[in-house]
Amino acid sequence: MNLLIDIGNSRIKWCLYNSVENEFGSEGAMLHDKAELPALFSEQWGLLDNPDRVVISNVSGQQLAESMDAWVDKKWQMKSEYVKTEAFSHGVSNAYSDYQELGVDRWMAMIAAWQRFRKEGKAVCVVDCGTATTIDGISASGQHLGGYIIPGYSVMQEMLINNTSDIKMGKNILTRKILRKETSPGKTVSSINFSSSTEEGVNSGCYLATISVIDSVVTSMQDDFGKQVNCIITGGHAELVVEQLAGNFEHEPKLVLHGLAMLSGKVQ
Repeated sequence: MNLLIDIGNSRIKWCLYNSVENEFGSEGAMLHDKAELPALFSEQWGLLDNPDRVVISNVSGQQLAESMDAWVDKKWQMKSEYVKTEAFSHGVSNAYSDYQELGVDRWMAMIAAWQRFRKEGKAVCVVDCGTATTIDGISASGQHLGGYIIPGYSVMQEMLINNTSDIKMGKNILTRKILRKETSPGKTVSSINFSSSTEEGVNSGCYLATISVIDSVVTSMQDDFGKQVNCIITGGHAELVVEQLAGNFEHEPKLVLHGLAMLSGKVQ
């Protein structure tokens, strides 16, 4: 079993992966913003059997990577392996002239998404709703069309409150939740209605902004490719966002880890 680890800006996601059988095993996620990292790693992985390899993508900086490397070396006496963004891999051509500027998490998500849909011969729209919301397009031939990056839903809220003096809400008011309204017994959808309080206005406004940008990009891709567009979404806020999107999105929480599983075969 390989231990696959996706180090994001706010969370660390992981899973066990049997590369021989192409099967995923145990998985987990943890916030890493103020945590004592070695203790956090021990809590998550301390009872795991020794993995064959530890394969990592990291967009959270060198300091966290060094803590990870030291823990892995002490625990299992092995070196961590890191995937990198490439100009071309697994059928996808990177649109960036300086391909290494593209975040490795976006690269893995695109590879996993295109491989998932490639037999259908359609373009692909890949959305990751995390600390940042990223939107990437891929043609049916595997050519990355480029992408968009906007602040994530929670970051958008924090930016607004921190930079607007008349919005008198403390950070504890930022709930990371979506306002909800009842539609039928046992079912709710997120509210994008006009709001009657500042808190609701911030929550609903940032939520609607996120939805609108994603919908706009999908509409643009449909103008270019007709209805021949497959849409997939991942990330911590994906479950809240997907229910209001106009497009038909597949929700895959482990999309980045799926890409990491594919790329791990090239890392030694």
